[in-house]
Amino acid sequence: MKASWIAGTFALVVVLATALFLRGQQAAAPVAEAKTEKGTITTAGTATLKVKPDAARVLFGVQTIGKTVKAAREENSTQCKKLIAALNALRIADLKMKTADINVDLVQSQPSDITKLPEVLGYRVTNSFSVLVLDKDTTRLSNNAGRVLDTALENGANFVQRMVAFRHDDAGIKRDGLTKAVEDALANAQAIAAGAKVRVNGTFSLNGQPEYSFGQGQCGLTTTLVAGGEGVGDTPVIVGDLEITIRVSVTCTY
Repeated sequence: MKASWIAGTFALVVVLATALFLRGQQAAAPVAEAKTEKGTITTAGTATLKVKPDAARVLFGVQTIGKTVKAAREENSTQCKKLIAALNALRIADLKMKTADINVDLVQSQPSDITKLPEVLGYRVTNSFSVLVLDKDTTRLSNNAGRVLDTALENGANFVQRMVAFRHDDAGIKRDGLTKAVEDALANAQAIAAGAKVRVNGTFSLNGQPEYSFGQGQCGLTTTLVAGGEGVGDTPVIVGDLEITIRVSVTCTY
């Protein structure tokens, strides 16, 4: 009886000791911090770079009209051969020339009576050319582009679509501008965070594709001109600096 009482008392003591130990362990464990959700700041950044063009593209063409398709084509071919020979005779280094488009259209009368079909007067053949001029010196680039334009108008071309000045290889310039645009976006995020009395922890994401745009008016001549025949004269061409603007969006955490 006594041995049984002692065994029961010992078991009770062990159970109480274990319970107290586990309670102490739970009390000693640190309280888990409440998980806080990070805030975000989304800003935009812009960088504008001025660069000198090293290329100009002149787009013009020869348009002829004949009673038949054959007649219009033959006249157009004669004018185009004369034009190509004259441009090659300029001997401008790295001059590249290609046909941009060829069209054959009906030339019809304007009927006064809508119940009657228009009369076919003839056919119009249009041969459009694209000439690329390359030169890192903007003065020579301007002069050679003007020589190409004048030579074309004096040797058969009777319309000009446009003249465009641009940078032939602008990948490195765009990357430089992209770096500056991201730096501007991050600086804007820091300014917003400072106003809100918070601290930026890091960059969360770059949103969207970078946007590239060119300044207004830098693409050169865009108005269609009609030549009045030979002896058009010197056309002044001035190639100026180009503006490339890069825009990005950045999201930061705080």
